[in-house]
Amino acid sequence: MTTTTTQDHPLPRSYFPEKDKLGMSQNAIYLCEASAANSAGDEETSWAWLALASLPDSANYILKEVCGDEFLKAKGFKI
Repeated sequence: MTTTTTQDHPLPRSYFPEKDKLGMSQNAIYLCEASAANSAGDEETSWAWLALASLPDSANYILKEVCGDEFLKAKGFKI
C-alpha cells in the first residue's frame, strides 16, 4: 500500500505498477519508481523519487561528490 502524499506534498508521477508494489517496503517502492521513471525518460521525476528514498551513507557521499550539494538540494534531497 502506498500513500498519495509525503510531508504534505503530492508524490511524483508514478511509473511503477501498483500490482508490483505489493509486499515492498516504502523505500523499495521509491527506488523502483525512480528506476521506472528513468527508464521512461523522465529524469526530473526519477530524481524526485530518489530524493524520497533513504539511501546508504556511501550512496549519499557519492551523489554529493558527483552532483554537488546545490544540485541535490534543488532536486529535493535533504542535505
